[in-house]
Amino acid sequence: MARLLLKCGFTLTTCLNILSTTHYNSITCLLKDWLIPTKGHIRNIIPVIICWYLWDSRNASKHDNMVMNVLNVIAKVKNKILQLYGANLIKVESFKNCIHVANEFGLNLNLHPTTRKDKLIHWRLPVVGCFKLNTDGSYNKVNARCGGIIRDYSGKVVEAFAGPSSGINAIQAEVDSLLYGVQLCLTLGLYNIWVEVDAMLLIHYIEGKTSLNPSNFYKIRDIKHCLSLISYYISHIMREGNAVADGLAKLGCSLTGFFDFNDHSLPREIKGLIKLDQLGLPYIRFY
Repeated sequence: MARLLLKCGFTLTTCLNILSTTHYNSITCLLKDWLIPTKGHIRNIIPVIICWYLWDSRNASKHDNMVMNVLNVIAKVKNKILQLYGANLIKVESFKNCIHVANEFGLNLNLHPTTRKDKLIHWRLPVVGCFKLNTDGSYNKVNARCGGIIRDYSGKVVEAFAGPSSGINAIQAEVDSLLYGVQLCLTLGLYNIWVEVDAMLLIHYIEGKTSLNPSNFYKIRDIKHCLSLISYYISHIMREGNAVADGLAKLGCSLTGFFDFNDHSLPREIKGLIKLDQLGLPYIRFY
């Protein structure tokens, strides 16, 4: 089996144009030339498939008296690569710097460079008499945090907040942030609100389009109750356009409880983002 592996390895090495000053007298030497530190690369995938079919051929030889044949193994390896590519389990990126290998397998890859698309994202002012609430929550695998801001029709800060969340994932932090935000609106006597978040799942929760996770049920119920007391509209904004709330959420992880800010107590970098929103300057989303 080792001899057949070395023979397959020589064929593969020739196919990959791998140059080696070492004669392959061991499997270890062979693998050192094959493998590279790039996850999912074809140079890492092929050796695994070769080893599998060699093992399968060895078992067939031992138990079914079938002769092991290196050409048969190579044919099976090629067929498996084509199947994996057809199932989109091996992608064009897997052949980076090894396009000639794709040609060896009869794959005609579309290598035309893709054009990167950029999209401008704007934070919009509410209309006169309406206030806008932006909230955000995040989770960094250690702790969850919340942040949000209420602004008037001119983009002026009414109140902002930041604090920690008891959630163990991002959506629970989003829920905590929105709950605090709508409760703050009621406390301030604001009854005409445009709610804007960057989590579409949260909107689906509010609109009843998605089944609730039990851990969020009661908090979503409280949010809906608060919203029932005011005139509101809820919409989605891309993460880039929600930069102020995102910045406040990042502050939340350093706080032991929720803290409210006014226009004077906000950190300088948050004030800068608010000014950009007031001026109508866009954020850029890269695709």
